[in-house]
Amino acid sequence: MTISTGIWYHYAVQRRYNGGTTFVDLFFNGTRLAAVSSTNTPSASTNQPIRIGAWDDADTGVYSEFFDGWIDSVRVTKCARYGDVATYTIPDADYPEQAGAPAAIEWLAFDTRDVDIIRSPLVNDSFDRYYWAGDSFIGRPMMNTAARIAAGDEGFYLGVPIPGTAPQVTPPAGADETRAYVYTFVTEYGEEGPPSEPTVIEGGAGTPWVIGMTTTVPDGGFRNVTTKKIYRTVPGNVSTSFFFVAEVPIGTTSYNDNETNETVASNNLLESTNFLEPPSDLQGFVVMPNGYLVGWVGRRLVFSEPYRPHAWPPEYELATEFDIVALGVVGSTLVIATESQPYFGQGISPASFTTQKIDTVEPCLSRRGLVTTTAGVLYPSINGLVLANSSGVNVVTKDLFTKSEWSDLNPSQFFAANLGLQYICFNSSNFGFIIDPENPMQRHVELDNFSGVEGIETDRYSGNVNILAQDRVWEWDPESVIRLQWRWQSKWYQPPKPMNFGAGRLKFEIGDTSNLLPVEEVFKPYDEALFAAVDALPGNLRRLNTLNGQVLGGQPAKPRTGLVPTQPTVIETRQPLGGSLMYDLGFLLLTTLSVRLRVKIMEDSQTERVVFDKQILDEAIFRLPSGFKSDLWQFEMLGNTTVYSLQIAETPNQLAEL
Repeated sequence: MTISTGIWYHYAVQRRYNGGTTFVDLFFNGTRLAAVSSTNTPSASTNQPIRIGAWDDADTGVYSEFFDGWIDSVRVTKCARYGDVATYTIPDADYPEQAGAPAAIEWLAFDTRDVDIIRSPLVNDSFDRYYWAGDSFIGRPMMNTAARIAAGDEGFYLGVPIPGTAPQVTPPAGADETRAYVYTFVTEYGEEGPPSEPTVIEGGAGTPWVIGMTTTVPDGGFRNVTTKKIYRTVPGNVSTSFFFVAEVPIGTTSYNDNETNETVASNNLLESTNFLEPPSDLQGFVVMPNGYLVGWVGRRLVFSEPYRPHAWPPEYELATEFDIVALGVVGSTLVIATESQPYFGQGISPASFTTQKIDTVEPCLSRRGLVTTTAGVLYPSINGLVLANSSGVNVVTKDLFTKSEWSDLNPSQFFAANLGLQYICFNSSNFGFIIDPENPMQRHVELDNFSGVEGIETDRYSGNVNILAQDRVWEWDPESVIRLQWRWQSKWYQPPKPMNFGAGRLKFEIGDTSNLLPVEEVFKPYDEALFAAVDALPGNLRRLNTLNGQVLGGQPAKPRTGLVPTQPTVIETRQPLGGSLMYDLGFLLLTTLSVRLRVKIMEDSQTERVVFDKQILDEAIFRLPSGFKSDLWQFEMLGNTTVYSLQIAETPNQLAEL
């Protein structure tokens, strides 16, 4: 590693936890130089200084080995900022000003798409908790609060562990009664876990009964256990249940039980006997309408208690014949997509939940290809895109693709989201498509001008679609964006006999957009800034805000850092695909709403001929050229406005009757 004067470099050091081992990583200019395992435990002390740019070996306050240079834009966070990665994108601008919680943290980021995240099913959850599973980096289901996420604090393991030792009970002298004692761990959020092993002992009728308890919490650094609850049986009671005695801080090692049997018998009963943690290898989960979570591990279908996501009683567990790939919920029905036949499941509670195997072999080929719409659950199978709902399981693309054509789309690599009933899907970082089962005129649209797409999700609050690309979150087709150009091409139409289409008419939005585009205020300064950035950093276009192939009509959904100054209308996200990174300012000043129509025919089996190519400015009937006939026609439109219909006929009179 060689450094030179007069050049800025980016260093980062992080401590991360992976698979039971703590690592310390050193990064230089976005590349990890080393990942060293460490057995040191981070200090919980808050009075130790952080020294940057100097060394105080003996903690005497006498500094030496000063850094000879400039240090700027330092950020310290409470979580492993970069995770287990070999490289990251170097920031191009200062970090935002932060007072308290880091202002730039707006998203939970994971290293895999196979993560399910849900909000607490409690309507008035004062902690605003979130739960997720499928994160391969941590390797087990997690939870955290919205406030902690915003502050950059790491999450906790989902569930509450069982105390590792039974209570140590010292009774009064005598042999008047026999009691059994247990205790449980309780988190800051009121989540109570299963009880310890009981201690049964005989003692006198007096007081106190001294209860000794451990303060060691399994995986304590990843828990938020703050108290313990003590329970005991009541001699002579018709029930052998455990009754609440007291709640004490987690650090309490001993408690004197001076309560009478009559007082304890009127207390609450222990409810968390079977409130086990979820399986540590839980692959994913969904939430059902009645507040309980359903997850899976292989063929096992596991359930939480209603409105208690931390508690997963083993007696609720069911099994499928085949390994589960993904789950989806439509109405009150759980769709269980497996490696073979799908299942439907229903139940107002986990105790009454039942499953039904569907008599059709439609395996789910991609976990992230499964999405839920108002019409049902869609997922890619071997025969096409499957829709599972109350009507059964049907392939909605059977009229669009043969089995071979569908296979060519590589459905095992699908990752998708829904916008209403539209299925928006990618099978790679640069190719995707939209399938709309309800729109016969536009059932399949290819998305072939993208790059760097890593994920796609539907925002469950707004219903909008967000795309993750180039380490940024982009909003799909926002309402505020002014479209510049689009292109649509029809299939080849074959009329019953060769004919000449002699007239046409377009219905579209007409007008002048020159006043809508802030050319001098925004587009011109953008061109100038872009030109300066490219000139200053030749060969580094990937670091610019603008990249041809970004989301069409998209805009970032969070603050961005780039070399080109951000404009209020985010014009860099609306570049003409395949064109220049800079805008033609003269064209923008003259822009009107119009559509360019191109009509092609097939003269023979090999030769295409363009017979019409004009800019349509209004909805008046226009003439097409005559003097020929053809039995194969294709229509192509390019425009910057909304088109409602294209009508074609042999004569203007026929067109007038439409």
